[in-house]
Amino acid sequence: MMENSALDWDFEAARASAPHALIMVGFTVAFSIWFGFAWGIAGWILFAAVMVGAAYILVGSLRNRELSKSAGNDRTSDVVRIERSIGFLVGVTYATILIVVILMFALEVAMFIVPFITLVMGIHFLLQAPIMNRRFDYYIAPLPLISSCIAAYFAFQPDASIYTVYAIAGVGGVAAALIYGYYVIDTYRKLVKSRKAA
Repeated sequence: MMENSALDWDFEAARASAPHALIMVGFTVAFSIWFGFAWGIAGWILFAAVMVGAAYILVGSLRNRELSKSAGNDRTSDVVRIERSIGFLVGVTYATILIVVILMFALEVAMFIVPFITLVMGIHFLLQAPIMNRRFDYYIAPLPLISSCIAAYFAFQPDASIYTVYAIAGVGGVAAALIYGYYVIDTYRKLVKSRKAA
């Protein structure tokens, strides 16, 4: 069996990750809602701007679902491998978040919940990169990692506001989610059109 061309690999990686754009919309809302509570009017304006970006990604994701039908639904071994590996990674990631968040509530350290989630988000991108055979994930992983560390620093301050800590942590999470969501829908759209034109 011949190996897939670079275009085929990119297409299959993009198709396997296409649903992730919708997940990124959820993360974007969950992280950015704290902007308004922490920073008042400026925060709510920023939240509104983020929602415009999230809406764009949502619409693009839905359009990509239609494009995927025209591109065919054959599931090659690469697609199956990627989906299985990513599925395992996602399962471990969300299970870890759920368990640790419950423990944080029990231990009354809820201040660290969003910083922890953005930390896990950054680690997730680092682990996802080799699975998807994609450098892009390495480029955006530092965004949530850095914001998580900065937010954790503020969380240790005696007069720390939980809204401010969550908003700071959320900045990196929102940036990564929006960039990744746009990248996925744009890459998939271009690759489908390239395949159809070939």
